[in-house]
Amino acid sequence: MLNIKTKMFIGSQSVVGAKIADRLSEAGVYTITRKEFSAEMLEKSGAVLIDNTGDDIDEATERLILNGSEKVRTFVLTSDESPLISDKNGVMFISEKLGTENICGLLGYFFDAGNFRRKTEKAASKILMNIGFQVNLKGYRYLIAMILTIVENPELIYSFTHEIYPMIAEKYGVTALSVERATRNSIELAYDRNYQKFEELFGYKLQKPTNTEFVSFCAEKIRLELF
Repeated sequence: MLNIKTKMFIGSQSVVGAKIADRLSEAGVYTITRKEFSAEMLEKSGAVLIDNTGDDIDEATERLILNGSEKVRTFVLTSDESPLISDKNGVMFISEKLGTENICGLLGYFFDAGNFRRKTEKAASKILMNIGFQVNLKGYRYLIAMILTIVENPELIYSFTHEIYPMIAEKYGVTALSVERATRNSIELAYDRNYQKFEELFGYKLQKPTNTEFVSFCAEKIRLELF
């Protein structure tokens, strides 16, 4: 089974491929589109999903994918009705006729993404509750969603304003400003009530942490514990 840290390269430009990319992202699998493909990146990624046309994949990448590789778990979407699933040289060919839900279920098995997400959410909730966060506040849920997002996509740690807040806002149907304010309010209330707990968590004396500082610290702590 693939480790959840593996990135999934989505190389299908079909409607089914786009739906699969969305579903996998929601399940916690970090997906990257075809435009970033290269043989070197694939060898470091561990997994790739492409369609069976591969028109704009360079020769080195196509050779790596179709010949199979011990380093890369490869899935190829086909339009064939039969067989629905086949394996050649370690490359798994999956028919689009299998359906998006079934395909995502099959890919999810290799990543164990759902289980990882549940563990991450549980770890985040445990941290927040242990230091006195009020679970009835909107900021509590936003914080868990933010921490989960950063654990899955560490590079977003530098893009709270332009990436994180809008992503969480879209998920909950609110504005990015509302997310920022609710999150800040939850952190401030918890800190004012239990600043000693915050210092125990961080391991040093600190002023009231900012949203970015707090979420980033919790995400890194969880990454170290789970990985």
